[in-house]
Amino acid sequence: MSRAIDHLVLCVNDLEAAIAAYSQLGFKVTPRATHPFGTGNALIQLDGMYIELLAVVDPDKITETDLSVPFSFPIYNRDYLRHRQGMSMLALQSRDAEKDREEFIAAGAAVPSVFHFERDALTPSGDTVGVAFSLAFANHPLLRHAVSFVCQHRHPPQNFYFPEYQSHPNGAKAIGKVVLSHWAADAVRDFYEAIGIDHLVDALHSDELIAKYGFDDTDFPTDGFAGFELIVDDLSRISEAALSLGAVQKKGQIILPPSKFFGVMVVIKSK
Repeated sequence: MSRAIDHLVLCVNDLEAAIAAYSQLGFKVTPRATHPFGTGNALIQLDGMYIELLAVVDPDKITETDLSVPFSFPIYNRDYLRHRQGMSMLALQSRDAEKDREEFIAAGAAVPSVFHFERDALTPSGDTVGVAFSLAFANHPLLRHAVSFVCQHRHPPQNFYFPEYQSHPNGAKAIGKVVLSHWAADAVRDFYEAIGIDHLVDALHSDELIAKYGFDDTDFPTDGFAGFELIVDDLSRISEAALSLGAVQKKGQIILPPSKFFGVMVVIKSK
């Protein structure tokens, strides 16, 4: 049961500010989209994976009736933002969310029913197309601020991925490992191994995180995703923009600290 990254959910208070900063870093960002349940997003598409910038845009649509379900995507992310900005969720590729849900249950995860939703998306030419998704969440009591789930795309690939959005001036190619900081990192690693994502997530204790990257930061979490690796084809294409946003150079890498970049550490590495 080996899995691959579908996307990262990066929660921000101000979606327009995040779009501007990621554009300044050299990304092409898709037009904003609105979910039917109160959140909105903009995407950074890579090859078969993407980064989702997510914000609460219509809190009135996050109704109290959502509390009756075992897990609510909008309530979770709304409450996450009450706690901090940062990477709230890791989404994994899926061909069958229902089957993946069964595998998560077998691994000992607490898994609510599969969540289905649809929304409209804009193509680069301005046309409107439909996209649809099925999500199965793998919850763990130690990971209240770091939920993982599978994302099954129930639409033709050409309705979602567009070459015009996948070629970035900064040379970004892929998401590498996700970094998690947790006071119970050993137990978290065991859980990630059970659901087949231990090769995707580097779960570290706080002191291990500081030692590995060579600096401390006030926005490093103690029980959540600290950030992710961004793989680029040439560091020189992104270094000037990254440094202008507060990045530091450590151990042959360019690192945006979470306190400088919406609560997320971005470790920029060349392939």
